[in-house]
Amino acid sequence: MKPVEAERTYGYTDPVLVTASNKWSFRSSLSLGLALLFIVAVWFALDQKLLLGSNWISETYDNEEWRTNEGNLHTYGAWDFEAHVWKTEWIMQHFPNFNWNPYWYLGMPVIKYYQPGFYAVHALFIAFTGLNAARAALLLVLLSHLAAAIVTFVLCYKVSQRIWVSALCSTFVLSNTFLSLRSYGWEPITVVFLFLYPLGLLIFLREPLRPFRFWMIAVLAAAYLSHPLLFFSLAMTMGIYLFSIAVRHSAPKDAQHRHYIWQYLAAIGCSLLIGAVQLIPQLTYQQATSGAHMGMKYLPYYQVPFNIITLKDFFLDAANLKGPGPIIMIAFSLLVMFGVYQYLQHRSERYSNLYLKKVMVTNHELIAGMTLVLLMMVLFYYTELYNIFPMNLLRSIQYHRIIPEFIIAAAVLVAAMSNITYSYWSKVTYYSMLVAFVLASGIVIWIVQGYWQTAEDISQKPEFIYDRVPGRISFPYTDQSLAVRSSFRFIPQTYGYYEQGITNSYADELFSVSSGYHNADLTVLYLKAANVGRLYVNTEEGDRDKIMRARLNTTLPYNREKGERYAYFEVPLADAEFTQAVDGNAADEAQALKPGCREIFKETYCGSIGEEFVSTDKQETDYLRAYTAMLEQPYSANADISMLDPDHYLVNVAGANQATAVVIKMTHDREFRAYLDGKELPIETIGPDFMLVKPGKEGAYELELVYKPRTALIGLLLSTLSFAILSLAFALRNFFGVRVPLPSPQASRGTATASKSIVFPRGDMR
Repeated sequence: MKPVEAERTYGYTDPVLVTASNKWSFRSSLSLGLALLFIVAVWFALDQKLLLGSNWISETYDNEEWRTNEGNLHTYGAWDFEAHVWKTEWIMQHFPNFNWNPYWYLGMPVIKYYQPGFYAVHALFIAFTGLNAARAALLLVLLSHLAAAIVTFVLCYKVSQRIWVSALCSTFVLSNTFLSLRSYGWEPITVVFLFLYPLGLLIFLREPLRPFRFWMIAVLAAAYLSHPLLFFSLAMTMGIYLFSIAVRHSAPKDAQHRHYIWQYLAAIGCSLLIGAVQLIPQLTYQQATSGAHMGMKYLPYYQVPFNIITLKDFFLDAANLKGPGPIIMIAFSLLVMFGVYQYLQHRSERYSNLYLKKVMVTNHELIAGMTLVLLMMVLFYYTELYNIFPMNLLRSIQYHRIIPEFIIAAAVLVAAMSNITYSYWSKVTYYSMLVAFVLASGIVIWIVQGYWQTAEDISQKPEFIYDRVPGRISFPYTDQSLAVRSSFRFIPQTYGYYEQGITNSYADELFSVSSGYHNADLTVLYLKAANVGRLYVNTEEGDRDKIMRARLNTTLPYNREKGERYAYFEVPLADAEFTQAVDGNAADEAQALKPGCREIFKETYCGSIGEEFVSTDKQETDYLRAYTAMLEQPYSANADISMLDPDHYLVNVAGANQATAVVIKMTHDREFRAYLDGKELPIETIGPDFMLVKPGKEGAYELELVYKPRTALIGLLLSTLSFAILSLAFALRNFFGVRVPLPSPQASRGTATASKSIVFPRGDMR
């Protein structure tokens, strides 16, 4: 019997790829209820300590067996979490003038640097629940993790039409990401908006050949504003899936028109226009930005250890905090087994005719597309090992951070393979493997749970610094969590860390300095240049801390309170304030030594933007020596700064002459404006990208320093207009009954007789 002609959509509505379920019944409703209850039960079992415990995640990294994230960190599993909680508090406290934070790194433009989505949602959740910021953030993360699992369940059901297959596949989103996300301290931005990835796939896979749809564009825009890694993952998945259809020689003529590629590009472009409130500031931000947040520029790194795991552990080590775990293994195992089964069936004369009427691994577009997606994800993950892609190509993505998307893509693939379990053997193999791997994940999680504890209040931990510190503070690389905890607590700090973010072109060099890569002389020079008054070291452990103590032994005064984990070297600063009056002539002499364009490590650097190795660059070393010598020269005039709010400062200068200049020790940003008596003054960059103003006025006067985020306002206007125009265009299209003005994947969509099932020969009904 010849299969019934059916309209092809190449997604989960395609009757050739997915067998429609029978009429909904009470039994189906009961199964659905029990499946959802099962997902919630797994979620509660994983997170009950956090739901019923206290505000913060625990002392995970103090356990010898679980020190796998960035060395021997004492993060208590929550340093990213704490940082983002405090950013929300900062924004709420200083709204609407919160755009600049003088205490973070060497000064940081908050909105240019971080996506606003989490902070807006977090603030609303705080207002709605009345909880403190920490507890609200924790509940938001936990509930969002559950939401991601449920949306993945719906997606898996759409591609399989099997309730319990979908329930089991979606539990991997809970169990595997429980490990992976914990390894990043439950970084809340990704977790809270993780549901956008399966939601985007749910919309996309309904009609893959028509990606230019309103809700598809809206989800892409929301993903970009929430966390660009989610946007990148979703856009990449869509693109690879469409590519897999485009290259198939057996595709019908409608699929070969390739018009959907242009629709895809148009959808991506429109989503970025809606996200212009974030895109425009990032495009115009002249400093290096964080790979974790998809900035427009990324520093090359040579001394950074690889942040991925071995290929063996990637597939087999279910408990590795940086690997997707069992879902990847089961996906590839099933692909191999079904591929072998298909090959054997194809060779058999007895089954050859029957085989030709079936959709198998190689000719099932949904399976083939998601397989290619997963293969490309793994490929990109491992090319990062060699700095090939995407770090040194896009210079903007930390690819190893999309582990949760790995898991969701693999879950969809495994669910889709339920459609090709035709024989008794294939059914037994498929279902037994799925159940076995879910049970194995559960056992691993049960064991791991014993290592996770909660503390009553993380502020009771000894790492916190409460006293005011002259100048800034810095930390060796492995103890950056202490810096993060202090960064929104009115303690000026800086440290260069390639992953958490670099807002100043010199901060990465400070990472090298404070991690003990250089000699004592260069270390002290660099700390002085960055206005660092204290360099903290962990006295109990940490190789870099030991190296740093050895480097600076007897060079700087060493202070340690009895019984405290952290001690510090005190750096002698002539003036530790954020502003300092200097001799303008000495400033000009130092500026004359600014590095020009030169080649270092086969890369061209102009000035110090993006440079990393101060010890190999004599030009920069000479410039910094001249800069710090200028700051240490005795000078009669003085300058004091007061902060009206993070975007407005007053600098009071006394005893000045015509040559007096003022150094403002915060990172220069093109949206800063300096005013004297209502007249705008030019701002130069000096030293480690700090600001230099030359008022040219004698006596006492007051400078006004204002941070005006014009690009954010332009981006907001463009976002609003783009969304309004797009909404109006789709509304008019629907009102007049006109489809998208791009070719439809089915020319005769309105007249085709679509069948929701495909008829197989007798004895082969599914």
